[in-house]
Amino acid sequence: MGKSTKYISFFLVFWLWYFAQAQVVDLSTPRSTVFTHLHNLTPDNYHPEAAAKTIYGLPADDAKNKAIRLKYIYEGKGLFIDYNDIPNNPDYTDSINFPIPKHAYKPFPYRLPEVYLEKYGNNWYYSKSSVAKIDFLYHQIYPLGAEVISQYVPDYLKERFFGLEIWQWLGLILAVLLTYFLHILFKKILFGILHFIKQRFTKIPIENLDERLRQFSHPLSYIFGIYILELIIPYLLLGQKISNWLISALSFAKIIFWIFVFLKLVDVIIAIYKHRVSKTDNLLDDQLLPILKNSLKGIVILIGLFKILIIMGADPKAIIAGASIGGLAVGLAAQDTVKNLIGTLMIFIDKPFKIGDWIVVDGIEGSVEEVGFRSSIIRAADTTIFKIPNSKLSEAAVNNMGKRVYRRFKTTLGIRYDTPPELIEEFVEGVKKIIELHPTTRNYSNYTPYNSVPYNVEFVDYGDSSLNILLNVYFMTKDYAEEMHGRHILLLGILKLANAMGVEFAFPSQTLFMELFPEKQPAYPKYNTDKASVEKIMAEVLAEFKQKISKY
Repeated sequence: MGKSTKYISFFLVFWLWYFAQAQVVDLSTPRSTVFTHLHNLTPDNYHPEAAAKTIYGLPADDAKNKAIRLKYIYEGKGLFIDYNDIPNNPDYTDSINFPIPKHAYKPFPYRLPEVYLEKYGNNWYYSKSSVAKIDFLYHQIYPLGAEVISQYVPDYLKERFFGLEIWQWLGLILAVLLTYFLHILFKKILFGILHFIKQRFTKIPIENLDERLRQFSHPLSYIFGIYILELIIPYLLLGQKISNWLISALSFAKIIFWIFVFLKLVDVIIAIYKHRVSKTDNLLDDQLLPILKNSLKGIVILIGLFKILIIMGADPKAIIAGASIGGLAVGLAAQDTVKNLIGTLMIFIDKPFKIGDWIVVDGIEGSVEEVGFRSSIIRAADTTIFKIPNSKLSEAAVNNMGKRVYRRFKTTLGIRYDTPPELIEEFVEGVKKIIELHPTTRNYSNYTPYNSVPYNVEFVDYGDSSLNILLNVYFMTKDYAEEMHGRHILLLGILKLANAMGVEFAFPSQTLFMELFPEKQPAYPKYNTDKASVEKIMAEVLAEFKQKISKY
């Protein structure tokens, strides 16, 4: 019984070994066709004539050459075949990667979309279109031929050491050293070119620009080195697993360095934009700088992560679909936040106001201090701070007093009913001259027929307790505090003029008229109506006013 068990075990081991070494040709499913192709081209089971069976419509020698070259293409691109991922259905139909669904299968739809299998009759083969492109793809990866190095390697360097032949280890070490040397050289050359361009064409003084250019050239030189390594590695014939690991690692590193390059590029762009907006008076552009910088860097990082996920084997369509669903879920859960972000964008595009403008919106009046991602800060005259959501601010009717060309001031000067008409006329003329002399009021020196009248000073109404003179002026300033100071100077000048001319301002009162008693005179003020005297007094007041405003 024991001897029978030994014989059976020996037979099974021999049969398995023989089966592993035998030519396996099975073209019934996509998985079996790919297995037939690659299994018959392994070093321990090299039967290219069997692998050639997977090539459709070519003579034996041509088919053998195509099958070998296709395996080199897989290795050169670092593409690893996982047979469990390949469909094993004889009637498999691909409706995703083809405009019209058909019996076809793409092993690498994103990294090698040119190569796919197709069912002809009852068997699966590499398609006619794929076979026609094999030579082109091969020469792209191996312009000097796949075995340009290995055919000259002596036998003693072909001994295996930790999974690779000695010459392959030596080739990897030399490739890394060469790449590092080229990285150092290219970094200096690239920095010199960028510095020359800066000196030749750039007139914008950007802070630490040379350091920024040095940081910019550093990752670019690494990217150059990675491209050199990607050109060398296929010639080392490292096999599918090792090539896949190395090329994936290099692709990952390349994306990381590209992310770093574009982040530095964003810094340079923002520095240029900062220099540009520093020459403008609109502080809203300054508020845009951090938002723009963070947004651009966020986009760069998101695109980089998207590329990394593709390298790791993720389906781009699934990523986009997942991102869309996730974005929809986040959008529904944070509708107010999304509305505020859109409102922020609209504020920066439309620019209804700028930092420092005095605005009125929904009963809130104050100066714009800050425009953030979500809300804006308005500071009222009593220093109260209001935070208004940008979605509301972008939709509301905003009265931007800061954009007024003039700031209007309208009031009524009420004088006593017993003021003589001649004195009223002289007083009105004196007020007009004060307005003309005032440094910040609009006057006839900047008046054209197409503009509104620069100011109004007219006797317009009989009030209950006074004769009403309309005072309507425009201050040529956009600043609230400057307008208040201008009012102070104007009203004080009018008050001094009235006091000097004897014009008295009325206040709400009632007068009782009675029969005059003997030797009793009414308590009316005595008005100076002498024209020469009045004009002299007015000239003196205006001279004093003119001297005062000369310091303004």
